[in-house]
Amino acid sequence: MMFLQSIKDFTNYDFLVYALLGTFFLSLTCGLISPLIISRRSAFMGSAISHSTLLGLAIALSFFSIEKSFLVFSITLFITLCCTLFLSYSTYRQKLPTDSLIGIFYTSTMALGILVHSISSHNKSDLLSFLFGNILLLSKEDLYLSTLIMIITFPVIIIPIKKWLFLTYDEEGAITSGINAKLYHYLFFVLLCFLIVTSIKLAGTILVETLLLVPGFFALKFSKNVKQTFVFSICFSCFFAILGIVVANAYGLPSGATLAVLLFTALVLSLLIRKVFYLLKK
Repeated sequence: MMFLQSIKDFTNYDFLVYALLGTFFLSLTCGLISPLIISRRSAFMGSAISHSTLLGLAIALSFFSIEKSFLVFSITLFITLCCTLFLSYSTYRQKLPTDSLIGIFYTSTMALGILVHSISSHNKSDLLSFLFGNILLLSKEDLYLSTLIMIITFPVIIIPIKKWLFLTYDEEGAITSGINAKLYHYLFFVLLCFLIVTSIKLAGTILVETLLLVPGFFALKFSKNVKQTFVFSICFSCFFAILGIVVANAYGLPSGATLAVLLFTALVLSLLIRKVFYLLKK
């Protein structure tokens, strides 16, 4: 009964309509980019970017209230983008393992963000909404931003998809054939930065990684070719992200945590079912 009422709520309240549409557009984009993140082994880099948003948020909330959503978004994006470009530059084709640098970077930026917020922020509770996601914060401007990110990301990934795949699975061969690997390296992480900053109101800086990783992992496990991989990832992402928003609204749960748990549960159940079918066939 509560679930059905929750579905009805999405037709009666503007902020829930914004949340539903924003979730759909963001999950489309996350579903598209997720297989590349998994295949390129960039999950840790995504964590570093999502954690560095905390520094940008802390600085933005030091100057503006949470109601000035566009200004908060702009400052957060600018600072996170600067951090992303620095990290992209530092990790491009390094001989030494890059995981240590990434780990140092994201813990340091997160710690610095917490310090800045505790010293200078006007409202100490604002940051919690961004850490774990809050659909009540989503506005019409956020809907426009999520739509814009989707419009930009799809052609950038789909049109040169063969180059992305070539770079993912044989970077040396791609460079030899004349593909500008450095350009695609920076472009990928800039897109990821924009997507993460746009998603933090919905999923939170801590939990946005689930939306970026689980669909791609699911698709790579169950698909038989490249086309299926992207289709499965997008469908999985959209279905469970929207279901998560409806469930969160029905039971008054944090949207980010609900999305993360639902996506993880769906992945585990699908893997268990696959294992059972495999054992039955033997």
